[in-house]
Amino acid sequence: MVNTTTQAAQAFNGANGVAGNINVAAMHAFINANGMGNVALQFTPNALANGVLFGGGKLWAVMQPNKQGVISARGLMLWACVNGVPQHTVKGVKCFNVAGINTKVPSKLTATPLVQCHAAMHIAGTHANGVLKGGSGVLCNANSAHTNQNAVAAILNGAFALSSQTVATYGTAFGKLVLAS
Repeated sequence: MVNTTTQAAQAFNGANGVAGNINVAAMHAFINANGMGNVALQFTPNALANGVLFGGGKLWAVMQPNKQGVISARGLMLWACVNGVPQHTVKGVKCFNVAGINTKVPSKLTATPLVQCHAAMHIAGTHANGVLKGGSGVLCNANSAHTNQNAVAAILNGAFALSSQTVATYGTAFGKLVLAS
């Protein structure tokens, strides 16, 4: 008798240089094989250096408030990936509280459950510093070269897309997907 069982990969690594960006469809396959509830976003050591996230590049810049004190939806999605999304109870039901996303740099990065990252991209909501538009998520942009609506893929690639503004960090893996413990 032939044994046809295989074990899924234990991690999905981020980009490896500008020409080695991740394949978003392969990332989706990893998530689907393991179940989103069993996967976490683990940051690499270079994701936080000297109190600055993501090498101080375009990902970091989009996380900053504009002159009116508003953080873009992309920025709030990235903050949710960094700090997670707290939960609260509404009418006896536990749900994600996007208004509670912490927009402060942590002293140490820990793994963020992927369901929390997904909630920040998928749920529309108002935050004190901006608005989450909703409708996107961890499983967006499967067949696209850019990751405009997928903050997790952007963290794995070092930017939302390759451009003259992101050339310094694109291809730098600031995280990888791991099985949650």
